[in-house]
Amino acid sequence: SFISEVKGQTALNELSHNRESRYYREKDLIYQENSFPQALFFIQKGKVKTFKTNEDAKEYITGLHKKGDFLGYHALLANTSFPESAKALEDTEILVIPKEDFFTLVYSNRDVSHRFIRLLANDLEEKDAQLLHLAYDTVRKRVADALLLLQKRYQDPEEAQFAMPISRENLASLVGTAKESVIRVLSEFKGDGLITTQQSEIKILNTEGLERIRY
Repeated sequence: SFISEVKGQTALNELSHNRESRYYREKDLIYQENSFPQALFFIQKGKVKTFKTNEDAKEYITGLHKKGDFLGYHALLANTSFPESAKALEDTEILVIPKEDFFTLVYSNRDVSHRFIRLLANDLEEKDAQLLHLAYDTVRKRVADALLLLQKRYQDPEEAQFAMPISRENLASLVGTAKESVIRVLSEFKGDGLITTQQSEIKILNTEGLERIRY
């Protein structure tokens, strides 16, 4: 299993070598929901959100992505349009891999095929968990869960405490509620000593306290 994983990773690394780089500023759109994919995207640097938009142009964040993640493979493998949009959360560098090169590797390398099957399975589990949280959890629990998800995705291993700038609109889109509700819960968390805020930045002071809220 370990040898297969290494072989697959080596092939994926080679896939991303000498590719076109595209640079996006914060809030720049990387691809649009319902457009048809022509390439696989690899995050070389930065942070990206994927999201869906309803008829009132309200966003709901479906995924958070970072350096080393692939984007757009769902639509490529299903041969459909993008089910969601992707936008940079900060200055981001994306490597663009033509879909022909991607499919050549997927069809010829079993280890790489297995890697993407696992990615699809993990994505499905995460989406199911998101739906359960939206259906049954209170706003307070969902805000705690969103903060812990941000920490899990983006914390630098060398950081003692996690801190990240994020707009209250993005946090509300991740939680699935109104911005005013998020601001109210953040104020409660701040009063409880769980977090501190400075402008758009949120710093988590008590991870265990947030985890207790979730359960």
